[in-house]
Amino acid sequence: MKLDLRDIIYIPGASVGFDYEPDLSDAVGGAVRDIIKPARAKGSIRNSAGVLLFEADVQARLLCACARCLKDLEVPVNLHITSTLTEGEQESDDPDVYLLEGDFADVDDIILSNFILSLDQRFLCSEDCRGLCQQCGADLNEGPCSCKAPIDPRLAALGQLLGDD
Repeated sequence: MKLDLRDIIYIPGASVGFDYEPDLSDAVGGAVRDIIKPARAKGSIRNSAGVLLFEADVQARLLCACARCLKDLEVPVNLHITSTLTEGEQESDDPDVYLLEGDFADVDDIILSNFILSLDQRFLCSEDCRGLCQQCGADLNEGPCSCKAPIDPRLAALGQLLGDD
């Protein structure tokens, strides 16, 4: 969504608000399997003494995969974004400063960038999730699997001497 800022760019104290459903589909990938619709973004851009301040609250629910057992889980995300908008060239390496496109702000770009950067890399269904068996793939949360414990290769010769199979 491109927001027209012509009415506030040169008027200190003026603001323009927004409330919409952003497209967060580019955040899907890795552990994030899907964005449960609808996501919501509500905020404003305010001219504070000639500086354009962007503030938004984003609520979304993600369908994610547990990093250990691969079960689906829903993860709520409540994100508060504060950024500065500037005209012309970006002089600093500050990731919270975004360039205007003429008299317009690309709200989708700001929200999506912050949303992706705020996501965890791994999600767990519970802190004590036991995961999957590395040999047979059984879910260890449901009970032990029937696999034999792996033999340390350094002790394999000793097992052959003792007749262990």
